[in-house]
Amino acid sequence: MKEKNEKGNNRDKILNTAAEEFIEYGFYGARMQRIANKARVNKAMIHYYFSSKENIYKEVLKTVFNLLIEKLNSIKVDDKENEPEEKMRQIIDVYTEIFENYSNYVRLLVYEVITGGKYLPQIIFENINRIPFNPWTGKIYKYFEKQIRKGNIRRLNIIQMIISIVSQMVPVYIARPVAENIFKKLGIDKFIIKKFIKDRKEFVMDILRNGIYKK
Repeated sequence: MKEKNEKGNNRDKILNTAAEEFIEYGFYGARMQRIANKARVNKAMIHYYFSSKENIYKEVLKTVFNLLIEKLNSIKVDDKENEPEEKMRQIIDVYTEIFENYSNYVRLLVYEVITGGKYLPQIIFENINRIPFNPWTGKIYKYFEKQIRKGNIRRLNIIQMIISIVSQMVPVYIARPVAENIFKKLGIDKFIIKKFIKDRKEFVMDILRNGIYKK
């Protein structure tokens, strides 16, 4: 059991270190030896787990993608007590949890998108039926579709609504490291950033709340 845990820890350590390497140097500038040095493992171990730099990169993307999908799919859509706005709050909470706890992975995901998305489309295609926002089988998409049919929310484009939820929060976390460095130099407490994020969530919820209900 101990050996199994150590293998899992080494693999996770390599992935986290690789994410930092890819963010700093990009895919083409990243080096396996640097990843090994920073992760404090030998290069042979990296080849044992992943065999190539390309495989490490894809595995990091798959890791954050799978984490996100699993947490989104854990949102219950059959409980009748929760209002549609509560579901939106739960979606925001999932994304903020991922942004908070897996910031390196998320920044690499952003890097993948802005550099042309060479690998992400294939990951999405392979997992399309697991994505809760897909219009064919996605349970969250179907939930909001049902709320529209029942007249609980106004007729709207569900995909656009989901994009709005995510896009309202992503810039905050992308800019967070810069803001923290500036605040540190100015001697300002990081608590202000945390409060800003909390206020941001409420602001986004207020926008969404005003947008989904019939006037």
